[in-house]
Amino acid sequence: MAIRIKAKSFGPVRVRSDGGDTLLFGLNGDALGATPPQGTPVDLLLLSLGACIAKSLDIAAGQAQVQLTPFTVEVTGQKATDLPSRLGSVGIRVLGQLTDDAGQAEDLLRKAKSICTISNSLTCTVALELDRVG
Repeated sequence: MAIRIKAKSFGPVRVRSDGGDTLLFGLNGDALGATPPQGTPVDLLLLSLGACIAKSLDIAAGQAQVQLTPFTVEVTGQKATDLPSRLGSVGIRVLGQLTDDAGQAEDLLRKAKSICTISNSLTCTVALELDRVG
């Protein structure tokens, strides 16, 4: 008999960047604050991933000598439906323009994903997208 794991979603968690050094954190639609909120270990992992992508975008922009506009990183996770218990996939949306040039913003996003130690350490699928309208 196969064991079946019930599907579960985590998040969304949000990390807001002013385009500089300041990050604000929020969990499941709560107000953003200067410190990450208390949550489950998975919530904290997703918040860490969001912060890593935000900081990696700052690094990529610095290397390209580009000033970022304020943006929010939204991260969600889906539990795998087989054993062992783990995340099966993670979705990351970056909400905001990042720059006036859409092509440059996409390039910065790709560079940030390659820099982010946390996303590079996860074995699940990590999908990253830019939502310039959000």
